[in-house]
Amino acid sequence: MSSPANRMLRRVTRLDFLDGLGISIGRRNVAFAHLVKRLATVTLQEHRVVPLPEIEDGPGRRAALTAAVRSFLDDTKLETDRVFVSVPRSQAIVSRMSLPAAVKGDLAQVIEFEIDRLLPLERDEVYFDHIVREAGDKIEVLLMSMPRRTAAEILDALEEGGARVRSLVSTPLALHDFLQFAPSDAQDAVVALVDDAGTVELNQMAGGEFIASHVLQPTETGSEAAVQALVAREVAAMGGGAEEARVYGIATSSGESDPVLPAEILSRGRELLSVVKGALVAPDEFFETASPTLVPAIGAGLGAVREGATSLNLLPPEERRAVEEGAPVVTFFLAAVLVVVTLVWVTSAMVKDRVVLAELHGQLESIEPQIRRVHANVEESQGLRQDLEVLTKGASVRNSLFLQELTKVVPGDAYLTTFRMRNGRVELEGFAASASDLVPLLEKSRLFKNAQFTSPVTKVQNNQERFSLTTDLAQ
Repeated sequence: MSSPANRMLRRVTRLDFLDGLGISIGRRNVAFAHLVKRLATVTLQEHRVVPLPEIEDGPGRRAALTAAVRSFLDDTKLETDRVFVSVPRSQAIVSRMSLPAAVKGDLAQVIEFEIDRLLPLERDEVYFDHIVREAGDKIEVLLMSMPRRTAAEILDALEEGGARVRSLVSTPLALHDFLQFAPSDAQDAVVALVDDAGTVELNQMAGGEFIASHVLQPTETGSEAAVQALVAREVAAMGGGAEEARVYGIATSSGESDPVLPAEILSRGRELLSVVKGALVAPDEFFETASPTLVPAIGAGLGAVREGATSLNLLPPEERRAVEEGAPVVTFFLAAVLVVVTLVWVTSAMVKDRVVLAELHGQLESIEPQIRRVHANVEESQGLRQDLEVLTKGASVRNSLFLQELTKVVPGDAYLTTFRMRNGRVELEGFAASASDLVPLLEKSRLFKNAQFTSPVTKVQNNQERFSLTTDLAQ
């Protein structure tokens, strides 16, 4: 979770007067959470859980969802210009990519290149978005997508009920926003298990970041021991021990079937509600008696009042209706006060500085020739020192120098998929807009020589060329 200082800074920069509605649609019910934000205080104003028919009953389910939305809006008299919706993890497709940090600047292009391979549907048949997590010298990209047809059925039913949706996410991200809103730091690792009418999803969060989400097979949740072993493996994969993880369970079934998850884990669902006590204003009895089914609805509602921690939104940009627009008058007033104070301080400082600068300018002009000579000597000595360090230090340092030189030589529109250094030679494979330009670029470097292709250059998608070459290291 974020530190108290970071959380306070986030709250100060998000002072608002907003009303938001979070809607969480499960396999057998829909949950509503109406949140009211006044400056930095977020209050749960109204909430409700309404049963729904099975997903297989398409027309009946759509009619019931529309009726539930219309009834809640009529009862609460809520303006519906900020509605955020979460849908079951089973209705979304989650893919993960591990990429070199060097491609971060061209990440959108890489995702466009890879998306057809990752998704079982055509690109124009899905809505998709991604979030990025730093992982040392790599970046972990979580790509979430949803069939447009499925999304359209949900959005049309909500629109018919009077709700104008601005954001569409999956349950795992709503849970992540909920946990990020907690007033105190949570465990290093958090595992949230959601039993949605027999379909179980496992969601992992650590260090304030969303890690992964999986839909589990029935064989993996057949007993409490199996669930505990699965959680232990997932937590270990996050870099922690099972005893360090806080495991929460939520059952969203409406009582027509027995939950799959063990009762011990499901008993922590109300405890999950309590983690936001102190940050979310609500009666004490709410945290003691309310259904844990409301957790993803509250998480979605936090995004609606600009308290969400993730920016992923499955709706295309043209349908998001400017989620961040409409800053309140208070925000503009505070910004104006800050600007005025800053201008006064800057003006007074500039008046004083001009007098001092005039004196310094005259003195600098008199010693400028000496400064130039010193700079020339310094630059020459630095060059000699670098050459000396290369000649005298060990092989690991020289290898680092070769790597650094390679990052300078390879152009920005190219990226490597394979890099090997052996017996004084470097083997490179990857993609580039023009692979033929790489050989002369390597030859110009004082650290490489005899660059040549080891296989023919081939064209791939997006006008990229796949290449494989070797070059000798200068001794």
